Amino acid sequence: MQAYLARYYDAYFVGVPGDVAYYVAAARRAGSPVLELGCGTGRVLLPMARAGLSVVGLDLSADLLARAEAARCRLPAAARRRVDLVQGDMREFQLAARFPLAIIAYRSFQHLLTPIDQVQALACIRDHLTPGGCLALNVFDPVLEIARDGVHGPVRKDTDFLDPATGRLVTVYYQRQYLLDDQIMEQELVFEESDADGLTLSRTTTRLQLRYTGRFEMAYLLERAGFAVESLQGDFSGSPYAGHGEQVWVARRD
Repeated sequence: MQAYLARYYDAYFVGVPGDVAYYVAAARRAGSPVLELGCGTGRVLLPMARAGLSVVGLDLSADLLARAEAARCRLPAAARRRVDLVQGDMREFQLAARFPLAIIAYRSFQHLLTPIDQVQALACIRDHLTPGGCLALNVFDPVLEIARDGVHGPVRKDTDFLDPATGRLVTVYYQRQYLLDDQIMEQELVFEESDADGLTLSRTTTRLQLRYTGRFEMAYLLERAGFAVESLQGDFSGSPYAGHGEQVWVARRD
């Protein structure tokens, strides 16, 4: 993740409705410590610490971890001591602690672009769980979007937000294409910052790649890595999985 995306990260990558409350509740049930893979700037991790849980956050991006550390420093002293941030790759990390719960929120797991990478990460996570420990994660299956837009989607406006650094309006556009053989979604993001008169002051473009995984492949990957699937939901309020869109998984270490 590049620095300019880190600048917009908190304002743009806001997660899925209900995900923070879901993961905090799961962490309360499991108990400390909790491991979050792909923790980013701490969107999920910091509420866990405020809820009284000890949590280790691991991320590959130094830029995002720097923002997470700055946010950690703004916590009350007791919550601040409950957070440990580690730079590392979820495919091959080594931590001394073992965890009753690991989470991978939002699309972080989908940054792994091959099944080999995915199984390697899942096996490494399993090795860091206590006996009977659980992994909770969510991914997104875009099969409905592919059926609607084809493999080359149109340019669409996504959202607007105010840049927290400047207070100026940022408008985000995206265009997606799908590499069907590799199950890769490539998304070009354009961030346009404008002044109060609507004049465009800057335009930043970046490309994001995510691997999408169907229900049965995801179940197979989990089982191959040594997990027993406990549940699959279609959102964070407990709705059944609809065959596309959000997948919310809970799997227990065998």
